[in-house]
Amino acid sequence: MQGLELRETRGIRMNQAEIKRRQAQAVAEIIALVTLAVTARLTGYNGVAYVAVALEVFGFFHTLVSGGVSDGLGRMLRIRNSKGQYRNADLMRRNVTVFQLVLGAVGTLAVMAAAGDIAEQLFRVQYSSFILLIIGPVVFLRSVSEVLVGFCKGEGAELPAAAAGILRQLLILVFGMLFCKLLGGYGNKVSHLLVQENFASMYGGVGVAVGVTLAEVLVVVFLLLIYRGSRRRTVNKGLPDGMRITASFADSVRTLCVNRSIPMGIRLLVLFFLPVGLILFQGSTGDEDAAFLYGVYLAGYGMVCGICALLVTMTTIPVCGRTMAFLRREEHRFARTVFQSGVHISIAHTAFAAAFLTAMAKQAAEVFCPGQEELAAKMFRGGSFLIVLVVLSWYFGRTLMLAGKKILVLGAVSFADVIFLLAAAVLLKVGKAGILSLVYAGIMGGGVLCIVLGMLAYRQLRVRADWLQILVVPAAAACVSGFLGMLLAKVLSPHMSGFVTLLVCFVITAALYWAGLLLLRNFREQELESIPGGRLINAVGQLMRVF
Repeated sequence: MQGLELRETRGIRMNQAEIKRRQAQAVAEIIALVTLAVTARLTGYNGVAYVAVALEVFGFFHTLVSGGVSDGLGRMLRIRNSKGQYRNADLMRRNVTVFQLVLGAVGTLAVMAAAGDIAEQLFRVQYSSFILLIIGPVVFLRSVSEVLVGFCKGEGAELPAAAAGILRQLLILVFGMLFCKLLGGYGNKVSHLLVQENFASMYGGVGVAVGVTLAEVLVVVFLLLIYRGSRRRTVNKGLPDGMRITASFADSVRTLCVNRSIPMGIRLLVLFFLPVGLILFQGSTGDEDAAFLYGVYLAGYGMVCGICALLVTMTTIPVCGRTMAFLRREEHRFARTVFQSGVHISIAHTAFAAAFLTAMAKQAAEVFCPGQEELAAKMFRGGSFLIVLVVLSWYFGRTLMLAGKKILVLGAVSFADVIFLLAAAVLLKVGKAGILSLVYAGIMGGGVLCIVLGMLAYRQLRVRADWLQILVVPAAAACVSGFLGMLLAKVLSPHMSGFVTLLVCFVITAALYWAGLLLLRNFREQELESIPGGRLINAVGQLMRVF
């Protein structure tokens, strides 16, 4: 029963600091989605679309300029520090810093110079141009912060990266909402004066952009203070006798670019569907309502599905590390067991989330999308399965990345993007599904990505899946619990608010779902040792005399 734990040693475990950092990154992304929902309340769904265009453009330029820099630079510095090449490491810091400062400045100038054309000509959302001008300097600031995080990782410190990620999103939430309210009030006056209500949403979005910029300035200051403290430990280390300095500027830049090229490409392709979806949708409608509907798509459907997926993803991060630990020791049988347990728990969590959200679409729309309940309910009913696809795609992709198969992940994401592009174009032009086209296209693209990455991961680990146990039983139990939740909601809705109904139904159906899985003996004891929360499930199963 303790077989997996006895064979796992501290030396081969995935760095616990790395696990905590990635979990902290997921927490930061959840805070970002909450900020998106709050922005919708303050600026309206139009304002969400205006801010989203600016952030999507920023995300593209930021990824080009500094995406993957912290990981690549940290790896380069750790290698040299481990060999005692402290002066080479110091020279590499300087070279990369100069390169990233110049590249960040060029990126900022490019964003600010092209802001009007990008917003008005490409996205056809003219109110985003001013917001993009405000966010432009963040490309440079983020380049600086990525370099500083890379310095900290080079010293073996993962905590600053985790702290900076969460701090950034908390500051954006606080300052963004503060300036959104301040400038939104001024925007209301301008809107009344010009008889154009979109100015109120635009100025609210400008307030969010000011908050984003100010937050990044404070994060850079925070990282500078952290790095100065961490450098004191190594500042007195010298160059060993007979060792020459080899870190030229060209070598430093070339090594950095090679290290970050594939991760950068994957990030760009993952971000692809958001801006391309908006461009296609704007091109098919050609009216101002397109921005409003896109705001509902992001702040309603995208926010809820994103938070659900991130919460489950946090539980699978340690499982990926344990799988790779056993593979490095060539204990393939245990690696396959741990990998299968990760797939199983991912499906168990996400199947319930998707079924519950589908069944409770009306109540969820009332809570998360007030004013657009009918449209949001259609999105939840037609697209909640995306939660399952996103989590499994991440799990399979992360496993392949840790196994060194980054090119395969890059190819799979590229293929999924092509499917999304074709599906969205056909649905918008032929199907006339409107904004729901992006929901359905996301399901198609996500489905292809999940299947391709899953096949590659299973082939890489040579695993034979027990689909009855890990897929059929959880899916059937999720459908039954969702149906029971829908019946319960019909009884409770006339007497309770949407939020209370949603909460009560969630507690009851979740309890029934997990009790059903335990009674069906869907989990094995050995499997529970490998997953977060497995001990709790095991304890409940023993109380129910299942194990």
